[in-house]
Amino acid sequence: INIAKKLTNTHTTQRTNKDMSSQAQINKLAERYPFDNEELEQLIRCHSALLDTKNVDTFLTKIALSSPYSYFFLPGNEMRRRIELIEGQILPCGFGSCLRAAMSVDLFVDCANEGGDISLERFLEGIADCGQRGHKEALKIIWLCCSAGVDNELEPSRIVDLCFRLGFSSEVLVSPDADAHGIVARLESEHDSACESLEKSLAAAGNMYGMVTKQQFMEWAELTAPQLSSTLSTFMHNLLFHGKWTKHRLNFVPFEYPKLDQKSDIFEGVHPPNLFALACASPHLGGKWHNLYSFEFHGHSMNRLQYSILGYSGPTVVVIKTEGGHILGAFTTSKWKRSKDFYGDTNGFIFQLYPTLSVFSPTGIESNFIKLHDGLGFGGTKDMPRIFIPASMEVCNAGVMDKTFREGNILPVEALEKFAIESLEVWGVGGEEVIKKGLASRVEYREITDSNIYKARVIKDKSSLVEDINLLDTKLYKHREEARGRAEFKVDDTHGGYALEREQ
Repeated sequence: INIAKKLTNTHTTQRTNKDMSSQAQINKLAERYPFDNEELEQLIRCHSALLDTKNVDTFLTKIALSSPYSYFFLPGNEMRRRIELIEGQILPCGFGSCLRAAMSVDLFVDCANEGGDISLERFLEGIADCGQRGHKEALKIIWLCCSAGVDNELEPSRIVDLCFRLGFSSEVLVSPDADAHGIVARLESEHDSACESLEKSLAAAGNMYGMVTKQQFMEWAELTAPQLSSTLSTFMHNLLFHGKWTKHRLNFVPFEYPKLDQKSDIFEGVHPPNLFALACASPHLGGKWHNLYSFEFHGHSMNRLQYSILGYSGPTVVVIKTEGGHILGAFTTSKWKRSKDFYGDTNGFIFQLYPTLSVFSPTGIESNFIKLHDGLGFGGTKDMPRIFIPASMEVCNAGVMDKTFREGNILPVEALEKFAIESLEVWGVGGEEVIKKGLASRVEYREITDSNIYKARVIKDKSSLVEDINLLDTKLYKHREEARGRAEFKVDDTHGGYALEREQ
């Protein structure tokens, strides 16, 4: 018995020492990598699975199935089934191997290693580069996955195609239901139109042959599609930490497809494909979209447009489809108000969505962002805003340059800066909670406005009464005042007036 107790105590001590050593290792790693202790434990398990030569699963399958979250949220073999679907029918062939190679390129660990496990730290650094190190590092990984570390120039279609498929795969990983046939059918139906405007935009940033270098790609993404890198970051996070979102620790905004709460005349279908490009333009444009105004539901009226948006305080996107089939618009985070003067902030921008994506961000020179009074305008001057919709909503303008937003064509050159509106919609964006606050602000604005109108009416009625009373001092009623008090002045009850009894 004593020997058994000694063996038990010895094993307990060894286990405790091992746990303390593991915890000390995790604490040390937490100082160097942008993950919390729980995430590091998970990543260490993933690394161990990758070293297991007996495990013949793919790179993506190994790291996905190493996570306890995968079994909690997707019981049984569901996660394995989804990874097989993603690798077999959604992502480009061999993507997992390309990703693993791209994550191993950063040699920072070899130089900065302090005696730790170099293989583990290379893996952690590679995972961090996919998102937690910022969007520039994630863009580098995307480039390496497309170029295999060999090509100096790439076709824009290869880059946009990968990002679209990564965004699509991110949803598959966390969706409650994943019908393989339906998913593949949706991918095939949306792919071309979803990627078209982004591909044209990126090609315009390249050389005369439509090819782009790594530097051109990164500069374009910085200006036009800053949310593009989040397609990779979100995919990796969903793969590793399925369902566990610590948004306060994330160094990127998760990529989400826009989800419209109402039928749109501009964005057609259940999953409008051209919204992918717009979602890449700003982190505010993913998730729920709430319709505030549209031609179809509210009518062609500037008064109704203003009534629908005044007081709304959340981020909004104004989208216009012209009779020529072009799509343009503006994004703002400012509260809507009527003003003869411009207002707004540098978080907004104007854009062209179709036939190509172009984003015109603020220059910092002038601050003529929004003007809502005798029409709706963005940028430019009081006399001629860069984008202007007059009160009549006819003969609208979309200029090439101004001092508030970057220069460029909002419409194709042949449009000559003029357009007629086929459809106009305003959407509240930014997510469920942000939209709720925006709508509450609009309700409050309407209540205050109605109260002020009521007060003004009451005051106006009293003023009318006072004006009527003041008429008593005019010549019209002067004879009555002069007649009062005279002996011969008597009330004529018979005739309902007054009578004078004059001497005969």
